[in-house]
Amino acid sequence: MDIVQQIRDKGLKATPARQLVYAELTRSHMAYSHAELEALFLDIDRVTLYRILKDFEDAGLVHKVFDTQGSTRFAICHHTCPGKHHAENHVHFNCNDCGRMFCLQAVQTPEINIPGGFRVAGMHTLIYGSCEKCNQLTDKNEPTDKIQEVIV
Repeated sequence: MDIVQQIRDKGLKATPARQLVYAELTRSHMAYSHAELEALFLDIDRVTLYRILKDFEDAGLVHKVFDTQGSTRFAICHHTCPGKHHAENHVHFNCNDCGRMFCLQAVQTPEINIPGGFRVAGMHTLIYGSCEKCNQLTDKNEPTDKIQEVIV
């Protein structure tokens, strides 16, 4: 299905600006901050970009996640998400060196047993460290593929 149809299927107009932003989010395996997208799309003003991202989130086209600095980032929903109730169940990796955030689609979030009386409304799983590219550039220690300790 093409980008125009995907946007329209969620009840939104497929404006040129929406198409550009959606195409970039679809192309990448990254979660972008507003500032990163703003730098990519100099012809789209700041307010319009905010509205596009808000509309995409409300429609279930993107989900948002917070990085280690507390900034909001946006990534494409690869599942059929019915509006604000996102069905994404994967891990995000935030590189401490370059600041990029990656959606690790193949890494599922761990199952967590919640005590009785609590109702979960959502969950974000964020792992941080050095990405593959930064590890190669700085010749750091071997990357760790498993977390040694998880504190819940």
